[in-house]
Amino acid sequence: MTLLLILISVLTTLIVTAFIYIKYKFSYWRRKGVAYVGPSIPFGNFGAVIILKKSFDQVLNELYNSSNEPIVGIYTGLRPSLLIRDQSIARDILIKDFQSFWHRGYHYDEKLNPLAGNLFANSGEKWKMMRSKLSPAFSSSKIKAMFDTIVDCGQSLENHIAKYDGKEIEVREIFARFTTNVIASVAFGINIDCIENPNDEFREYSRRFFETNATCVFRFLISFVSPFLTKLLRIRYTDTDVEHFMRETIRQNLDYREQNDVIRKDFFQILIQLRNAGTVQGDSDWSTKTTAEKSLSLDDMTAQAFIFIVAGYESSSTTMSYCLYELAKNPELQQQIYEEILSVLRNHNNRITYDSLSEMKCLDNCIDETLRLYPPFDALTRECTKDYTISNSNVVIEKGTPIYFSITGPQYDPQFYDQPNKFIPDRFKDHQKSVDAPFWVFGDGPRNCIGMRLGKVLSKLGVCLLLHKFEFELGTQHMNAELEFEAKSIVKAPISGIHLKCKKKPYNSLYKKSGK
Repeated sequence: MTLLLILISVLTTLIVTAFIYIKYKFSYWRRKGVAYVGPSIPFGNFGAVIILKKSFDQVLNELYNSSNEPIVGIYTGLRPSLLIRDQSIARDILIKDFQSFWHRGYHYDEKLNPLAGNLFANSGEKWKMMRSKLSPAFSSSKIKAMFDTIVDCGQSLENHIAKYDGKEIEVREIFARFTTNVIASVAFGINIDCIENPNDEFREYSRRFFETNATCVFRFLISFVSPFLTKLLRIRYTDTDVEHFMRETIRQNLDYREQNDVIRKDFFQILIQLRNAGTVQGDSDWSTKTTAEKSLSLDDMTAQAFIFIVAGYESSSTTMSYCLYELAKNPELQQQIYEEILSVLRNHNNRITYDSLSEMKCLDNCIDETLRLYPPFDALTRECTKDYTISNSNVVIEKGTPIYFSITGPQYDPQFYDQPNKFIPDRFKDHQKSVDAPFWVFGDGPRNCIGMRLGKVLSKLGVCLLLHKFEFELGTQHMNAELEFEAKSIVKAPISGIHLKCKKKPYNSLYKKSGK
């Protein structure tokens, strides 16, 4: 009996201590005098995300709209975090005072997770070095040189859609396969056709990162809630077999190119240049100059190629899908874009080139407006790397504090965008985006998306290829119904996809490469 009383006493003490500790942690922002949203035990303000009731996108947007304060204290689990609503403060953190916020807040062990050694997840000096080396690879001239390689992937897309003349098709899945073909070709240097062969192993391994099974959801939630638990539990960036497949794909193609002196205008060739010479060659030079010491390891090459999957696989495919969805809802606008495509191509011998695509300004506005309405990822994240005092205030952000910026929140805010719930591409006409109208889909400052230009080119190309040959109408399930989104997905994914009816137009294919 005495032992039982002791156990009850110890247990009671532990419970009371834990309760006091949690209450103390959850009083952090009150003690600092910062406006905050009241948390719930034990998941802070993201309990609905943890139990898969709401998406991260939805909750962060709700937090943004819950206050008019410039900064709002929130809690990710027990961690005090800060949501930035004021655009001036945001620019200070993202641009002006970047040196105090250079970390994205991801804490993976690269020895355990070699694929986490990519530019997106890197921080500190390694990020600075890799960003400097890779930046020339994403210049307009390099992308222009790669353009034929990208366009080559369009033939399969056109051919497949043509099979559904007069029928409905789920376009998000088809665009995902098209994007996978491009990534495999440009970043990994291999030619696949997962549009016609959806079970291609590259496609299967690529999609694994975004699956919503228990393992992937658990991995995301733990890394989100606690860097400490991420390290303690040795949480992986992705599955071991995915990592092995990607590394072997890189190794085999690297061996093939070097043994056969193969030179191809793609990102993989640039990785070979970086590996062998330490720098990207000039715009017209795609050769490989070999040195004894390798500047990039095989794991480094694999990690940088893999980031194309992480950053491009979902973002480009969803952008193309939502753009076609909105144009299907607006047939007059769809016709306007079609006429622009015809007009521009007449001036380029009816050939799709990097330059002709760049001249399609109305289409470009449609892509921007799609990204405003449907940002693939909702949050920008930073972590404070040294104590920082917010301008014109006494608020000190302590080192290690996670910083969040909602993308959806301000992009739907009527103080920045008139009629924010409507698809109005002309709001981007003549580059009238103001610094006071947030457009953070690609981030901002030194850590903005390095592949922004390539991502937009790919999205424009996919939509252009289809609108030139087909017209689209809403599928039956979308008639008089708003899109609903998956709560478990880390990207803005529509439940049951996007179904559109396509009708073939009577003219020749646009599939013509530059100079051919």
